[in-house]
Amino acid sequence: MLINAAHRFFDHSRHTLHVRDVEAPLDVLAFEGDEAPSQPFTYRIEFTSTDRDLEGDSFLCRDASFSLRAPPEPLGIPGYTPPIAAPLRTLYGTITRFALLAYSRDESRYEVTFVPRLKLLGFARQYRIYQNQSVPEIVEQVLRRNNFAGQDFLFQLTREYPQREQVMQYGEDDLAFIQRLTAEVGIWYRFSMDERLRIEVLEFHDDQRHYLPAPALPLRPLSSLESSG
Repeated sequence: MLINAAHRFFDHSRHTLHVRDVEAPLDVLAFEGDEAPSQPFTYRIEFTSTDRDLEGDSFLCRDASFSLRAPPEPLGIPGYTPPIAAPLRTLYGTITRFALLAYSRDESRYEVTFVPRLKLLGFARQYRIYQNQSVPEIVEQVLRRNNFAGQDFLFQLTREYPQREQVMQYGEDDLAFIQRLTAEVGIWYRFSMDERLRIEVLEFHDDQRHYLPAPALPLRPLSSLESSG
């Protein structure tokens, strides 16, 4: 459970979670996320809904988006509610976990796990042999076998990769297999978001010039929340 005493001082309702074919209102209550190079991102999102009977079948493996917005600037005008700001960032992916946390007479509280589609490749072990293919060719074959289309992934590589006589995948899931092969030859991946197609794009790179700089985060003092004792 993400909610604790500290979370109650911060309003996350400005962030929005949308799940395909779910019409019920989903009000974000709290979230936490993990992102790293060459790893699928993972977000745990708690939300409330006035629909007290949402079911996991309506969420699991459904396309979803999670938009993050900056807090509105206070204007000091009584009764004035500033308009909703455009998202600072929108992530696209799918839902792999759904849980009912609590319910009351008015609403229920739920939690979902939000990940990229690549994460789904880690749920089943495979036994395959690849012959006379390079690492990028093998990776592309694995992705297409898992219903990734051309717009879902991108190779931006600066080096040539020789064909290998034989590569075996023995008891590995496809995600672990892709990560092992790419790590062996110095290929790394990240995710970008296509706002037009509303999908996450898996990008493969092998040059540090394609690193994205870490964003600068403002320091926000705790003010009255800080204990001096």
